[in-house]
Amino acid sequence: MRHRYYSAFSIQHSAFALLTLLALLALALFIAPAATSAQSTSTVTGVIFLSDAGVLPSTAIVTIQLADVTEPGVVASVTTERIFSTGGAQSPFSFTLPYNPEQINPARRYRIQGNIRVAGQTLYSTAVPYSVITFGSPTSNLQITMAKVATGGLPQSSGGAQPLLLAGTLLLAGLGTMAIRRRLGLARGAV
Repeated sequence: MRHRYYSAFSIQHSAFALLTLLALLALALFIAPAATSAQSTSTVTGVIFLSDAGVLPSTAIVTIQLADVTEPGVVASVTTERIFSTGGAQSPFSFTLPYNPEQINPARRYRIQGNIRVAGQTLYSTAVPYSVITFGSPTSNLQITMAKVATGGLPQSSGGAQPLLLAGTLLLAGLGTMAIRRRLGLARGAV
């Protein structure tokens, strides 16, 4: 009877050992790709300056992007981006932009571009190109200057067009009504 107890214990112990081994193997398979991708990550680093001595509100959002700009006249294809809140901090802002070097084609041109927005409105933007990574371009200690965006005093959204559209529609309706009344009036006078 004691012999059966050890046999059952041995079987349970072996099953537990086998399940533990399978769990460790599965964990290793999930961790290995993460470790591989972590090893293949590179970064572009630098500091963002404002072109003026502007003070940003604590709600300002900075977007910095790595973009493929090889094709002239075509909108740049964003390879990676980082978005962060200033949290009330003022310029200069340090940044680290991770990217996967496997996504970089050495025959293409890449640039850093970015902007600073508040409540959806762009206040600052990169005004000059900052080439990086390929063709001997740097990947660290970049000094990016963002220039103030001129708004011209007009709203950035199409919300200002709605009242004009409504006024134009009402004007056309009024003119149409006048034309119909005039025609009806002329028709009555002719009878």
